[in-house]
Amino acid sequence: MDEKLVRRELPIQSIHERGEHGMDLDDLTATVPVHLKILQLPVSTRTNQSLIAEARETVKEWFNEDMDYHLKCLNAYDDDPSLVKGYERFNDDWILEWSPDDEGFLELAWKSNGRIDNMSFCKIPIFLYNQRDENRRFYTPESVLQENLIECFGRNLRNPEVVFMEPEKMKKYGIESELARIDIKSGVAEVIGHAFCSNYQPHMGKALLLRDFAVFYLNKLLDKANGSST
Repeated sequence: MDEKLVRRELPIQSIHERGEHGMDLDDLTATVPVHLKILQLPVSTRTNQSLIAEARETVKEWFNEDMDYHLKCLNAYDDDPSLVKGYERFNDDWILEWSPDDEGFLELAWKSNGRIDNMSFCKIPIFLYNQRDENRRFYTPESVLQENLIECFGRNLRNPEVVFMEPEKMKKYGIESELARIDIKSGVAEVIGHAFCSNYQPHMGKALLLRDFAVFYLNKLLDKANGSST
């Protein structure tokens, strides 16, 4: 089993809540779980900025692939492509930066059009959740791609973060407890772990880019945790 993160295992979370005046509010957030081995790395390794010095070209390639797929899904469902206008392709004027935070990791920053969006380690534990589909299989990226499903899952703040990981892989990113169990028989898998989380975003383009940036960084850290020199 490859323990590295796969982008499409991590759907963007659409947070649905009632506003103070009773209005429905929807915002998007990217959540990227941290492998348990990474939490054991020394801070000097986790904040080594040379690890992601070459992030830009890979994140650019991933983002363009993700947006191609997203636009394909919008077309398939006759949704409005103007929702991601200006983010159809990676803009070479965009800036990716990073700096050590107070939690022993790098905080990731993306600068575009005078705005700074962040992806950073959340010190509050999160619940990761997956379940079996109608074919009695746990959701995976492959099952999502086969149906041209948009990489977004709606929930409210009281629900766990949805991931499309097999239960065995989920165990690498979180632990079971009285509140979170993997129950293969009932078709539900839930663990408690830590993650990088983005600030809230108005549309998919921004959320996808921040997700991809964090996946690159955390996979580099997992290489280090596994003893790789790359």
